[in-house]
Order: sequence, then structure tokens, then C-alpha cells
Amino acid sequence: MGLQAAAAPITIAEYSSPKHRGAFLATIAFSFATGMLIAHIFGTLMYWRTAGIACGSCYALALILLSLSPETPPYLASQGLQTECRKSFRWFRGQDDESEKELEVMINSQRKAQIVTNLAPKVSFTRRYINIVKKPEFYKPTLIMMFMFILFQISGMTVIPSYTVPIMDAVTHKSIDPNISMLMVDVVRFATAVLACVVVNKLNRRTVLFIGIVISSLSLLTTALMMYLRDTGHITKEYEWSPVIPALMYIFGKTLGILPIPWAIAGEIFPLAYRSIGSGISGMFLSIMFFVVVKTAPSTFDSIGVEGTFCVYAVCIAVCGIFLYYLLPETKGKTLYEIECHFRGKKEEDKIDVCENERMLELRKVERG
Repeated sequence: MGLQAAAAPITIAEYSSPKHRGAFLATIAFSFATGMLIAHIFGTLMYWRTAGIACGSCYALALILLSLSPETPPYLASQGLQTECRKSFRWFRGQDDESEKELEVMINSQRKAQIVTNLAPKVSFTRRYINIVKKPEFYKPTLIMMFMFILFQISGMTVIPSYTVPIMDAVTHKSIDPNISMLMVDVVRFATAVLACVVVNKLNRRTVLFIGIVISSLSLLTTALMMYLRDTGHITKEYEWSPVIPALMYIFGKTLGILPIPWAIAGEIFPLAYRSIGSGISGMFLSIMFFVVVKTAPSTFDSIGVEGTFCVYAVCIAVCGIFLYYLLPETKGKTLYEIECHFRGKKEEDKIDVCENERMLELRKVERG
């Protein structure tokens, strides 16, 4: 799962065009929601061994599908395999003028990077990675992704699926059957994930993320407040189920913005030269936060209750949102090379590169007749 978390968003981003990249990356959120819904159905209807085989078969199908697709064009360009890169790129993206221009930008930038690498003096393994860590195009995206995945996990993204039944029992005061409440959560999450595939492609990444942050924080605080009022007798027994409404709004908010955007940004934000190490560190940090949040959840529920835990999560979501408001650039509609240039602070050099790439594109058109 750790390997998959690092590789999946990078692969999807490198396969897709800037125009449709948001929707494709949002399918990670859709797959997340669909997988949880199917797993809960398997777990409800099947013996656990049968459910395990059924879930494992999904990986077998994915392996078959992946074996049929070409390697990503940016990786081939980074290895100097220009012919294979062009073939792969055109297989995925066609041969329209805009795509061809992006292809030439990518190949030329990698050719220049390779020349710089060959001319650079040889340094030790340790020194090389120290030099990488000092570069803004590496440490800025890494810092952003650390906050992204803290937000992802502290929002309850994995806690809620892991402890859906006891959490919803506490929220509804056992007035709704736990299996029904779990199904309600899964259906809302699934429907919102479908909506997110459209919204992420239509609106700016920052807009979608902060809408999700605001809805999630306010919904968690409202749920906690209503549970407190119910437990102190200010909400009658007839309406003791009412905290489920803001709880479902919380599921809607986090699935709309907090679930898809970190994966979308993870696929776009790292420069090609450092994409492997950057995505690896991000995946490691995601797994560490996964462990911390899921393992501390039961003791947190016991010590301060579900409503107290919701308040802690709401505050943490808001704090991460404040940091990301100042750190996160807008990436919608930009090529991966343009995003890389943003973190490098390149301006005039890009204009020169664009002119050069346009000349290369014209030459390619002449060569094709």
C-alpha cells in the first residue's frame, strides 16, 4: 500500500493532460470511497476469508490492466529515451498542436537537465541528497505535502472507516441501527466522490480544498455541540438522532475537498528530477500519520469522548488549512513543467524555453510533412 500511495498519483498525473488531470486524479478519491463501500458490503455479507479473496481479486485485475499500458512519457524523457517518449505521449494524448508543444517542452527540459547533470562535478551520495534538500523546488513541495497528508489523516479520513460503527453509535445515541448508519456514511461518501470528479476539474484546486476544510471543521464542531446538548438534556429523546445530520455533512465536506485534493496535488507538485524521492517521503509521512491517528483514536474516544475527538480534529483541520492557505499555489490547468518552474522561481528563462520549443515544434511539423 505504501508503494501504491507514492506511485499512483504520480503515474496518473504523468499520463494525463492539464485539462483533464484534475478529474483523473479525483478518481483516486472515487476509488477510495468505492473500495470502502464494497469492502463493507463484503464484510457484512461474507465470511472474512471469502471477503479477503474478493478484495484481493481487485489487485489482480489492476495488475493485468497496468501491464497493458505504456510507461509514463516524463519518465522515458528523463532516461533519454526520446523516441519511446514520443510514442507513449502520443498514445495517451494524441497529436494536436497543444499536446505537441507540451511534448517538446518536456523533452527539451529533460535534455538540458541531463546536460547539466553530466557537466556537474561528481559528489558523494550524502552530499548529493543534501544539495537536493536545499533546493526550493524540492523542500517547498515536500513541506506542502506534509501538511496535506497531516490534514488528510487528522480529518478522520481513515479513522471513520475503521471505527464507523462505534462512532455512529455515539453520534446517533444508538437510535439508528449501526449497519444502517454505516451504509448511510458509505453512500454519502460514494456520491460525494462522484461529484468530486466533476468539481475538481471545474474549480480551482485551492477553492475545492478550502470549501472542504470549512465544511468539515464547522460540521465537526456542530456535531460535537449537538451531542453535548443532547447528553445534557437540551435535545429531547425524540430528536436524539439529530447529530447525524452535521456528521453526514462532515463526510460530504471531507470527501469533496480533503480526500481528492491531496492526491491531486501529490501527482502534480514534485519536479520530475525529484519526483521519486519526493513521492516516497510523502508516502512515508502518510503512512506514519495513518498509524498515529488510527492507533490513538480508541484511547482518545475513551478519554474525551467522540465529541471531544471531533473538536480536536476540527481544530487540527483549521490549523492545517491556515498553513496551506499561504503555502499552496494553484496548479489547475498548468503543465507539470510550469508547476516545476513556479517553485524554482523561473521567469525569463521560461520565455526563452517557450520560444525554443515552438521552433522545435515547427521543425517536427515539417518533418512529418
